[in-house]
Amino acid sequence: MRKHFSVTKRVFENEAVIVFIDLLGTRALYRNGFTETQAKKILRRLLSQFSKSFSKHFKENERKQNFDVSIYADSIVVSPRKDNSAIVTRLVDFSLGYQADLLLHEVPSRVIIVKDSFFSFKMLGASETSILGSQYTTISLCGGKGIQFVEDSQKGLPIGVYVSKPILNELTSEQQKRAVPLKHEKLFFIKQNRDVLNILENLSPKTFRLLVKRPGSRITSIRCALETSHPDKEALKKVMPWLLVHLGRQKEIERDSQVNAGDLNSSVSSFQKPLQ
Repeated sequence: MRKHFSVTKRVFENEAVIVFIDLLGTRALYRNGFTETQAKKILRRLLSQFSKSFSKHFKENERKQNFDVSIYADSIVVSPRKDNSAIVTRLVDFSLGYQADLLLHEVPSRVIIVKDSFFSFKMLGASETSILGSQYTTISLCGGKGIQFVEDSQKGLPIGVYVSKPILNELTSEQQKRAVPLKHEKLFFIKQNRDVLNILENLSPKTFRLLVKRPGSRITSIRCALETSHPDKEALKKVMPWLLVHLGRQKEIERDSQVNAGDLNSSVSSFQKPLQ
């Protein structure tokens, strides 16, 4: 019987570095507006900005040869294909930069970077008689325990870039100084290395003006300013911890209390509404 397709093994590792990027706000986007509008926004937010941001951090020859990239739904998975002593620190810097670029366009996101099992395949040579050989079929499979971990771990997390403890140990001393623990869990939030007020000016002008005039504003005042601009409480819950940590008002990050982190950990171990 004729073989319907063949595959090439792109990544197949027990300890792969995995960068999982999740775009927030897509559910609200899909509930509102026309399909064409939704598609254009996803293309611009997920693909165009990703390509631009990646180009800032990696040279052309690296981009073409050194990374496995899988994009599905509203998520991106990046895994380096070649060992490089500095690749983890560079991927952290890229993730922070990409997230900041998205925030400047009022698009919140979460990034989790871990080391775990991961596989990736690309289909080749599909038979023309098979549905897999259709010009309308595109297949790029990825999975593994690492993907399960990051998909489970992102539930209830505020926006931010998070790394697992093994990843934390590979960061530069400067990056480690910007690490903030996730309460009761083995993930660490990495603060931006840029002035977040520049991001906040675009994200929430009222909060920006408040902090410029009164740098020592109380948390309640900051919350009220944000709530005025962002009445969506779900979106606010994911932005507030990110902001408070960067302002030095909070020393740790905490998952949404409605999500049981213990259940998440046990299962792993064996666009909220866009900001206006």
